[in-house]
Amino acid sequence: MDTINYPYFEHLLQLSCGYWKSCILFTAVELDIFTLIRKGKHTVEDISQSVGTDERATEMLLNALVSLELLTKQGNRYYTSQISDLYLIKEKPYYQGDFIHHFHNMMENWEMLPETIKTGKAVSLRDLPEEADPHDLRDFITAMHNIASVKAEDLCKRIDLERAKILLDLGGGPGTYAITCVKANPHLRAVVFDLEHVIKLTREFIKSADIEDRVTTQAGNCLEDNFGENIYDVILISNLLHIYSPENNMKILKKCWNALKEDGQIIIHEFILDKTKTQPPFATLFSLNMLIGTQEGASYNESEYREWLENTGFQYLKRTDLMSNSALIIGIKSILPG
Repeated sequence: MDTINYPYFEHLLQLSCGYWKSCILFTAVELDIFTLIRKGKHTVEDISQSVGTDERATEMLLNALVSLELLTKQGNRYYTSQISDLYLIKEKPYYQGDFIHHFHNMMENWEMLPETIKTGKAVSLRDLPEEADPHDLRDFITAMHNIASVKAEDLCKRIDLERAKILLDLGGGPGTYAITCVKANPHLRAVVFDLEHVIKLTREFIKSADIEDRVTTQAGNCLEDNFGENIYDVILISNLLHIYSPENNMKILKKCWNALKEDGQIIIHEFILDKTKTQPPFATLFSLNMLIGTQEGASYNESEYREWLENTGFQYLKRTDLMSNSALIIGIKSILPG
């Protein structure tokens, strides 16, 4: 006879209402509640008047944010928590509001998951215009900058750039990794390669970082265009290969091989699945996100990345895990036996 298992029940309950928590965060970021509180608006009355919201509803939202550890409450006054003070205050260096807004934008696509599973195709792409909306593109690139701003310093510390003179940041978007690596290595220059309409935004980030003399851009399509011959000491491919099929990833890696100098490094930065493809949780969920949002993307496991690199000719492969939820797989272009 079956018996009630309350922890199992609670687990299902938390999974089912998980989107409630997301929507609370999305709303608070949209209203910029955290920045407002940090600037001195601490009571329900002050906050609701500042953002033009209903006072009773605002109090419910603020109390929910306290329960999620995004705010604290003392008497009738609200304050930012350590989490929100670090990541949710506009103008702070590690602000993640644009990244959270990007996840909010993806909610509608995730509602199409049942049909996507039935068809095996990205239903969300069916009615999209051929050209990306400039506002949506800026939102996406800024969101990628938010994420990279947290990861970039850790990534750069874990790769050997001591003898490298020029780095290619392939599909580099805002160029955050290239900028961070160049600032940490005075002898290094970098090129950020991405689509032409992305590169226009990349240049804004490079200008803002005041490093235009050492970080440049190149517009192109990584599937259609070559990256040159024997030019680069290091090629960084960060969060790009999950967009494409194994066949297209092999094409990209072959072009990287050609573009690297002898003994040059290739560095793949991705959310990497384990050999069963059931862990870690974020990588499994991200794989579904790629199914929903791309024509052929997915998360891949370490063995797949290693196979592609070895088949392309890279040797001395090693994996390095970052402090967050991603990892590096590094290979060397060597003509010597491995």
